[in-house]
Amino acid sequence: MKRRWIAPFLTLFMGAVAGIIMLRLHYEMKDMLIILLGVLIGFYLMGSLFKMMLDIFDKQNEKKAEEEAEAEDMASEEMPEGQVSAESR
Repeated sequence: MKRRWIAPFLTLFMGAVAGIIMLRLHYEMKDMLIILLGVLIGFYLMGSLFKMMLDIFDKQNEKKAEEEAEAEDMASEEMPEGQVSAESR
């Protein structure tokens, strides 16, 4: 949810950059619109892929953190209270 705006922002920003460059280089309107459509579609796909990769990394990090928390809970439950583990000596 927090990364919902990555793809649209990237698309609009790069579309604006491409449009300004093409205006400065005096492209014909038909060519400019075709290129701009390609730029918008391409950067939308790239932004969506980037968002998807970040979401996958977050899921992996959350899963790893949960596994570590479970391991710590199991280690603390195995020893009776007041005893020191052999690892900490």
